Amino acid sequence: MLSFKQIYQEIKARKLRKTLIIYITSGFTALGAVNLFSGVYHLPMVLFDCVLSVIICGIPSIIVYAWHHNLGDKQKIQKKEFIIYSISLLVTVVIIVLITGISGARLLPGDAKTIAVLPFENLSGNKEDEYFSDGIMEDILTQLSKISDLRVISRTSMMQYKNTKKNLRQIGEELNVATILEGSVRREGNRIRIVGQLIDARKDEHIWAETYDRELKDVFAIQTEVAKNIAASLQAILSPKELEQIENKSTANLDAYTFYLRGRDYFYHYTSQDNEKAIELFRSALKLDPNYALAYAGLAGAYGRKQYYDNTQEWIDSALTLGNKAISINPDLAEGYKALGDAYTSKGNNPAALTQYVKAVELNPNYGAAIANVGYIYYQYGSFDEAVKWTKKAVVRDPGFARWSSNVGLQYFSLGYDSLATVWLNKALMLQPEFFFPNIVLAYIDLYANRFDAARLRINKLLSNYSDVPAVSETAGDIELVSGNFKLAKQYYENTAKLTSLMSAAGIKLSYVLIKLDQLAEAQKILRNYLTPDMEDPNQFSDGSMAYYTAVAYCLSQRNQMALKFLQRSLELGFREYRWALIDPLMFSLRNDEKYKSLINALKSKITAMRNRVKAENL
Repeated sequence: MLSFKQIYQEIKARKLRKTLIIYITSGFTALGAVNLFSGVYHLPMVLFDCVLSVIICGIPSIIVYAWHHNLGDKQKIQKKEFIIYSISLLVTVVIIVLITGISGARLLPGDAKTIAVLPFENLSGNKEDEYFSDGIMEDILTQLSKISDLRVISRTSMMQYKNTKKNLRQIGEELNVATILEGSVRREGNRIRIVGQLIDARKDEHIWAETYDRELKDVFAIQTEVAKNIAASLQAILSPKELEQIENKSTANLDAYTFYLRGRDYFYHYTSQDNEKAIELFRSALKLDPNYALAYAGLAGAYGRKQYYDNTQEWIDSALTLGNKAISINPDLAEGYKALGDAYTSKGNNPAALTQYVKAVELNPNYGAAIANVGYIYYQYGSFDEAVKWTKKAVVRDPGFARWSSNVGLQYFSLGYDSLATVWLNKALMLQPEFFFPNIVLAYIDLYANRFDAARLRINKLLSNYSDVPAVSETAGDIELVSGNFKLAKQYYENTAKLTSLMSAAGIKLSYVLIKLDQLAEAQKILRNYLTPDMEDPNQFSDGSMAYYTAVAYCLSQRNQMALKFLQRSLELGFREYRWALIDPLMFSLRNDEKYKSLINALKSKITAMRNRVKAENL
């Protein structure tokens, strides 16, 4: 047996220390290079772990090789050497497989690349700074949402967790995400401290954490760094285009940025007064930075929203101008295309709106509102199957927003899948119990099943709180219309017409019940005022529903050929309410007409084809 001195002499003679020093030094150099390139090119962090594993597992092989081959004479590889090399290689492979996952196609399972960003805690000591911490959170969320390899939950769903007492595991389960980013913001003078922690919600383990203590002017760089670090931590792949978008600084003027954040905060209050305040603040931002594309997009959105408060479209053209200005400054601004889409939707230009919404989604694959609006346009086209596909994508990214779940319910209802529709509509009501629209659709489900009392019960509950909402009043009228209670139907339609106009679907329905109540003069007056000479060209219509009710008006006026022309036009424009057409008493006089039967059969075929696709593709 060799003594310690003899072993030391053998190590020295075989240059074992020198070989190990060279090997370890080279290994650290390689690790440094990997770390450098990972930061520059945003390579997955797992690559560093793999290289480190190879270096560590290679140490036994280097020792064995140096022991047998560093004496100067050439020797063949012995059997025991080969065994050691093979074991080292096998161990290396096993470790790499454990690190990266067996599939190799994804370094992390797909569900691991899902993230929710909680509202950041405001540590500034000033309640009025709340808009700033919320704004930082939303901007980081927006940066992350531009990465197509991540699924990011939208702001709307996240704000419900502001100051929540729920634990992260529960939040992760509710939103169906694997990771959660939480953080805090402290602003003092010209300094800012942002703390971010990325946590595995399933295990309650930290994945990444960082504190940024810098000058306020570095806030945009911090947002970019946070997004990059999270992407790297989740091993998300960034395309060069996505990286360019993330690194783009929206403005160099901090005061303009502050005005923009305050304006956006007021915009989200969704009241007329706060919308005007948002407009004022967006304008202030643009005075300081006339090239601030985001502020133009924000102002476009606020002008577009004025129609809901003022019941006028006079600001829509201004919204279009501002939206175009935003994307002329920054052609990659998803918010600009979304604002344009909203404005075109308000003008009834669905093709232009769809183009803008799709562009917004291309630039920001997690833009829940834009995704849902694509679904809305497809619904307007009568493509209910495509609408379901897009709207369910929106729900995945914005699961806490009741409107998207309600829209899915409406789309399933329009396809005749009432059981599925009921599930989604009840889900919407769980999220927002006071939301009236799901109950309207549920009332129609009862109506189509001849459950008149159930439909009345549901709609009467709504009337006690929402009698000034036209859709609620018109639904109540439809229930009484189909059940033959024309006196009560008349009251509801008159109320709806007061809230909207006699030149509407409710006005046409009112004319029918007036005929049934032998009030012919009033009915004919409504129809004459509606069917003016300039209403005789079906091609002037761009809305399928209005084309349908114009067909109804001609039918009630006993001008059946004109009615059939407009019915055909309504189908061309996307009218797909097959089940309503079957029970609509206003069209009974056409039931035996062959052209009418042909059009209704064509409508049925379209619905059947969409139902088949939904079933085949599990949409």
